[in-house]
Amino acid sequence: MPIRYFLIYLLVSSPVFVQAQPDLFFGPFNSWANLKQQYHALGDGKHDDTRSIQQALDDLGTDGHSPVLYIPAGTYRITATLKMQTRKDIAIIGENPETTIIKWDGNPGMKMFALNGVSYSEYSRITWDGNNKALAAFAHEWDGKVRYANSGTQHNDEIFKNIQVGLLSGANMDAEFTIRRCRFYNCTSTGISLQGYNALDWWVWDCYFENCKNGASNSVPKNGAGNFHVYRSTFKNSIDADVSLGNSEFFSLRDNVSYNSKYFITAWQWSNSSPLTIQGNTIISNKNDKAAYLFTKGNVLFMDNTFITADSGKDYVIDNSDDYQTPGADLTVIGNVFKAKQKTYRTPGGRAIAIDNKMVADLKATPNLDPKPFAQPANYPVVEVNNRMTVDEIQLMIDKAATTKKKTVIHFNYGSYNIPKTLHIAANAELILLGDGLASVLNWLGNANGTIIEIDAPAKARLQNLYLNGNLKADCIKINDDDKNGNSIYGDEVMLYHGVETNLLVNGFSKTDFRFDDFQHNYCNTGTSIKLIGANDNNASLLKIFGGESSNDGNSYSLSKGSRILLFDVWYENSNISRFIKLRDKGEFILNGGKIANVNQSRAPFIDIDSFSGKITLSEIIFNQPKKTLHFNDRYGSASLLALGNLSWTDSTNVFFDNQSKNKNFAMINNRQNTGKGSYPLANLGDTSNSFILKMLATMRQTRVSEKPKTADKTNSHLVLQRLMIESGINNLRIERSK
Repeated sequence: MPIRYFLIYLLVSSPVFVQAQPDLFFGPFNSWANLKQQYHALGDGKHDDTRSIQQALDDLGTDGHSPVLYIPAGTYRITATLKMQTRKDIAIIGENPETTIIKWDGNPGMKMFALNGVSYSEYSRITWDGNNKALAAFAHEWDGKVRYANSGTQHNDEIFKNIQVGLLSGANMDAEFTIRRCRFYNCTSTGISLQGYNALDWWVWDCYFENCKNGASNSVPKNGAGNFHVYRSTFKNSIDADVSLGNSEFFSLRDNVSYNSKYFITAWQWSNSSPLTIQGNTIISNKNDKAAYLFTKGNVLFMDNTFITADSGKDYVIDNSDDYQTPGADLTVIGNVFKAKQKTYRTPGGRAIAIDNKMVADLKATPNLDPKPFAQPANYPVVEVNNRMTVDEIQLMIDKAATTKKKTVIHFNYGSYNIPKTLHIAANAELILLGDGLASVLNWLGNANGTIIEIDAPAKARLQNLYLNGNLKADCIKINDDDKNGNSIYGDEVMLYHGVETNLLVNGFSKTDFRFDDFQHNYCNTGTSIKLIGANDNNASLLKIFGGESSNDGNSYSLSKGSRILLFDVWYENSNISRFIKLRDKGEFILNGGKIANVNQSRAPFIDIDSFSGKITLSEIIFNQPKKTLHFNDRYGSASLLALGNLSWTDSTNVFFDNQSKNKNFAMINNRQNTGKGSYPLANLGDTSNSFILKMLATMRQTRVSEKPKTADKTNSHLVLQRLMIESGINNLRIERSK
């Protein structure tokens, strides 16, 4: 369908940047080490504090020392690279991100902080000032030799300025990083740089980039690798590009704002493919350059973006061209709005799908270009507990805090807690159960079929920085929810491992809003990792996962009774089990942006859809499966499948699509195959009509990472699960509709 031109005035507002729940800063606590009090750092900007900080890092999280280092406000001058090696579950937290400053005053071209084998760590509320001399603020560079990899890392509320690179990965493995509300100023190379093939699943949220040469990249300062996803962030005056890609992977950019940058995105991948999703962004520039300058075979999906760019006729807004390789690239352009009257997109020699795009003559925007606010300190009463207390004593403190009907922090000092019976949080209790780093560990020691923590409806608690272990005998967390309009359950960096039956069970919901950001679920090899049971109607709650990772699950997802799940930007890998997912029963399954890497040589289908009723949408996914197939058999004539813009990386013997259905309610469009010799198009099959495509993309387009939470009142559930490690439960996280 051609792009339509409208001679009308349209005022476009930037995406609404609202998290499902507001973030707060809790601390400091007496259990934390204090850089000034215990290590005698001065923080006056004159004395050299390198030795004091290094001693604090040497002690951090070791026997007899706190896993959390607190840095009071001040300017801490350092002259040599800080180093930390082989550490786990630690945190380094400043008092205030604008007044707690670590400033480089050493030789030019050196790293401020080098980390090797530091896993599940957190860094927050500090300014890293390179003083126009340092190479990088953080170098997360695991050497592959020491214990642990640099994985499960979180950067919150930090400022990186006057430096070549803010956050730098290594060449080996630096995966599953969450970057939230960080600000990057005057980075002369790039704000975030990924340099390794296993530097994967970096999720960048609500960040701000100003006057950087590049915002986020895997090709600068040198050709690197890895993948990242950028959400709800602002790029301002990028000298080269907001996002610069080299080595191919899958990427997504969702609900960002770009203002006056040279390019919004560049990608240089020649004969290779990178399935890219570019959704809901607002790009504003008065330059005559392209907004998207791409040399990739695609497929690239531009969906519901707004391009307010100069209309000189000089350059295309979206240029996805590869004049040096054949065949041409694939491009899908749906629902975008352009100010340019001509030259909106091109993909010479390749396939293009263009549906419902508009050109608006007088297109304006009113974006908020200010950085997102940092998390604000919480001023709540604090109740201290420690691992010398019995579970009855801890429960008594929880009950007393609940009776005050005030928000109260129950602070679990670091250590291992033996839990022989359930800790119970009553309905309406607005309690914050909070640990130190991930070093506050609750171990189940009770009878079989117990629960470590149970929360009643309406659930209003927050659980944060806790490690729960069900020891293969108990559910770790059970949430009872009364499923009312306005209820919300939100998870941020929830990490689930080794569930016996499930890592996550959600049963019986049609009204509660479920959202999980940067969600990890792994090693449920005897059960189903995420099991959804609907309410036997057509209005089941939609479980939304924005950014995720999983591995080695027996079956990754199951849907029944009309349950629904939407996954954006999820990586999956498996070494032992041939299947990724088996769909039976009834529901809706959407995966947009992902990689499914399975080295098992079995010829069993890695996606097995048979006797299923509902919609399945698979788009912008790399299927890295030797000898694997996508099996689709619509036995009852009630299933619809769209496979759009995917890449099958496989050998020449593989038949990617095994269609056993006699119905025509499927479409394979703009998919490609790479057998190691470059990317080549697979034939379009099925119902390729615009109406079918739009029907299958409807839920994806209606669901945005910047969405507002539902309107709520005092009777609603508002549960927050933030940075939790949960493992070895019968069901690690169990959410049940209360009766």
